Amino acid sequence: MVPLPHNEPARLAALRSLDVIGMPPEPHFDALCRTAAALFSLPIALVSLVEENDQWFKGKCGLDLDGTSREVSFCSHAILSPEVMVIEDATRDDRFVVNPLVTGKPHIRFYAGAPLVLAPGLHAGTLCTIDTQPRTFSTEQRRQLQDVAQVVVAQLRLHAAERALREREAGYRLLADNTTDMVVRSDLDGTRRYVSPAAKLLLGYEAEALVGTRPLDFVHPDDADEYRRLLDDIGAARVTHAVGQQRYRRKDGTWVWVEASFSLTYDEITSRPDGYVASVRDITVRKESEQRMAHLARHDALTGLGNRVLFRERFDEETARASRAEGGFAILCLDLDRFKGVNDTLGHQAGDQLLRHVADRLRSVVRIEDTVARIGGDEFVVIQTGSGRREDATRLAERLIAAMSLPIDLDGHPVGIGVSIGIALTREDGFDREALYRAADRALYRAKAEGRNAFRFAYAPDQAQVTGDAAFEPLDRQVA
Repeated sequence: MVPLPHNEPARLAALRSLDVIGMPPEPHFDALCRTAAALFSLPIALVSLVEENDQWFKGKCGLDLDGTSREVSFCSHAILSPEVMVIEDATRDDRFVVNPLVTGKPHIRFYAGAPLVLAPGLHAGTLCTIDTQPRTFSTEQRRQLQDVAQVVVAQLRLHAAERALREREAGYRLLADNTTDMVVRSDLDGTRRYVSPAAKLLLGYEAEALVGTRPLDFVHPDDADEYRRLLDDIGAARVTHAVGQQRYRRKDGTWVWVEASFSLTYDEITSRPDGYVASVRDITVRKESEQRMAHLARHDALTGLGNRVLFRERFDEETARASRAEGGFAILCLDLDRFKGVNDTLGHQAGDQLLRHVADRLRSVVRIEDTVARIGGDEFVVIQTGSGRREDATRLAERLIAAMSLPIDLDGHPVGIGVSIGIALTREDGFDREALYRAADRALYRAKAEGRNAFRFAYAPDQAQVTGDAAFEPLDRQVA
């Protein structure tokens, strides 16, 4: 009997809302499988979506099957937990020893499956890797598999959003024959001479109310300069066709993203440009999807903090800013003390809850112009902008330690942790990102070695003799 999640109806509803079951194969999911297979040097990788009676392979590498019955599916077991399920040798596991996928082709021995988490407790399927030989799978490999699984989930969501958008745009194309896109006829200076009835749908205005107005009267201030240049190019006949994306203000004061396609028009007698026709449509869904994907690419899914990508971007931005202003900034590497004990005693869900509390506290301590990123399990980094002086970094480190010293309530369990901090300053340790991060990381481990719940600077002549370990020696100082 196949095991079922306790919330199976809700899980199936969430899976079906993606609208991917039964759709034709898509190369990017196969590419993700090839990436996973190459990453772990395994012959088979699958994106498996677990339906009511079957599992269906949305992406695959190394296996010539489109799916199997759910009854024999390893993934039906993997979706029961938010953690990676690892079977090192299926012939030694009572659940699978007589499974036809073990006794027959593809002769599964090793299996590792990371659930595709659509929402807490709702697992659409797995990203799984398979071998025909028994093998082990390290903690780091499990984390990497979960990372790739998050990319698969993001791609599934994007697929659903793009499909919804395509259907919406197909509807617009059908309705365009009846002028359901807002069609505008304007003079070269942008004054609207005709507006179609679709203005009511798009902007909330009756068409007549928009005649005589100009588009810049409705464009968001942040989009106005670029839109003005586009209209100037059309007005001066430097281009005959153009497409612009901008936010328009609706009658109710809200903003809608639109895509406007412009075509220059000509006087029938003189053949000189006399205005333009624009077809304007709503692209809010697409824009929101793009913005969500951009956010996912730069933020940690668990805590909402920045990730390594955002850290690198902000570091480079601060380096450029500091170079122009002859200033500096500080990097603070943080590692939680006693975090492993929380996972071991209260479980990983409590650990995740703790990390979210920690993220909230970090956000409450740093300034809005500073950057906080989660770069590992319980590892964080802060970019403190401004002067980059020791006294400023010291004050921030002291506030962080004080904030982390307060007990955290995890469902009635008061948990005490701490934080060790390593600090590197561009004024002392230079602007090379990797070198500066390594310097702060060394200082962090010196803080841990010397008692935890403390901070140390990377360049610290008075601390250099504390240990003989070369890993704790300060980097050569480079004055900014």
